[in-house]
This record gives sequence, C-alpha cells and structure tokens, in this order.
Amino acid sequence: MRRVATARRWIRHGGVRPVAAVAGSWLATRLAPDWVHRNAAPPLHDFVRLGGPLATSGRAFVRRLGWSDTELDAVAREYHDVSCRLAEQYERTDLAFPERFGVETETGFFLYASTRLLRPSTVVETGVADGRSSFLFLAALERNGHGTLHSFDVNPRAGGLIHGHDRWRLTVSDRTAPEAAFARALRGIGSVDLFFHDGDHRYMGQLLEYEHVWPAMRPGGLFASDDVDVSRAFIDFCRARGRRPEFLFDNRKITGAMRT
Repeated sequence: MRRVATARRWIRHGGVRPVAAVAGSWLATRLAPDWVHRNAAPPLHDFVRLGGPLATSGRAFVRRLGWSDTELDAVAREYHDVSCRLAEQYERTDLAFPERFGVETETGFFLYASTRLLRPSTVVETGVADGRSSFLFLAALERNGHGTLHSFDVNPRAGGLIHGHDRWRLTVSDRTAPEAAFARALRGIGSVDLFFHDGDHRYMGQLLEYEHVWPAMRPGGLFASDDVDVSRAFIDFCRARGRRPEFLFDNRKITGAMRT
C-alpha cells in the first residue's frame, strides 16, 4: 500500500520515476522470455507514454473521455443515491465472492456516469462476481429508460446483488472454453455501445476478449477494461491500432478506456 500511495503522489505532482526503477523495468523486459514480458505488470511510465497523465478520480476520467463538467454535475448528484442503494444491497446479500473482487470507488463512478451520458442500448461486461459493476450499469440504464446489460461469467453464483433484473442478461460460460462461448454469444448480441472487461486478466484472456469485441463496437461507443496493469494486453492492443486511451489510477489498480 505504501508503494501505491507513493505512485499516486508521483502521478498528481508530475514527478519522474527513479532511474533505477526505470532501468530495472527496461532490463527485465529484455532478459525475460516474451511470454513473461507480456504477462508482467507494465511499469507506470508505459501508461503515461501511451495515454498521457493518469486520472486519479472517476470524474476527471469521464471528462477526458469527452463529457462536460455540466453533464458530470448532474450525474454526480444522482450517484450519491445510487451508492446508498448499493450499500444497502450489500447488507441484504449473502456474498459469494470476496468484496475486493468488485470495482473500486472511482471506477464505479466512471461506470455509472459514462453509462448515463453515453445512453447505450447494449452494454457488455465480462466478469461479474457479486455484481457490483452490474448494479451500477443497471442503475444507469434504469435512469436512462432503455438499454440492456449482457454479462458473462464462468460461475453460476455470479450476480447475487442483482438477480432477476429485467434489463439484465447473464451468460454462464463453460469454464473449459469461455472465449468460444463469449464469441458465440457476441454474434447473437450484434453491435455493442459500451464494453467493460473485468474477467480473465491473463494476457491472452484479455487480448482475446478485446479482439472479439472490437469489430462489434459502434462508432462513438466506449471500450473499457479494468485491471489493465495486470498484463500488457491492453497496452499492446491499443498500440497495434494506433489508439491513445485514457487511464484511471484507482486505489489499487488501473482502468483503461477509449472512445471508438
């Protein structure tokens, strides 16, 4: 936690990583086998080099993705009530997963606000756990008055916070071939307005999901991934397409997003 706090101060104040740390990262990427390099956590300077300064609040993150302060003021007022409802739902629910599996605070605001402002018809998320992110997506879709959330997980106990919602479609994928099940389901869904990865965070798991969803994204949509600091998949995916995403450094992990 001390290292995370130090890194957050570095981002806020525009400091430079110690030369030794940069040199260590450089040496590791050249000595390690390629598969180790791809699955290793990218150093912070890789995110800054690709997308610029990291946001440290959900509000700043959403603003960088194209929405105004006036629009954000409106959804921020709503979000207080949504957060209270979510906390009450946690109290009433027998959780099947560790609470740390859910999205973090600033990322949660990003999900709610971007869904309200984008007003998507089709939202796709991978990785549900107890359904913290699902709850926020659905709260925004309710407020919008339209849209469907398609969620994917490999555990049939997923989504305890939001079972039975009429705007929610849960697909429990075969654990032995989740990517194939995901690809088949996507063909039935059609175009996607908002995508959020929070499932398998290994390099190939992330990259295959990105590759499957990207051709289905509508112009002007939102393509996002939690835990982009776990492997190099999101960085490699964006670089291969010449894209400059935005990044949100939350309490413990980094979320990446870009408009399509």
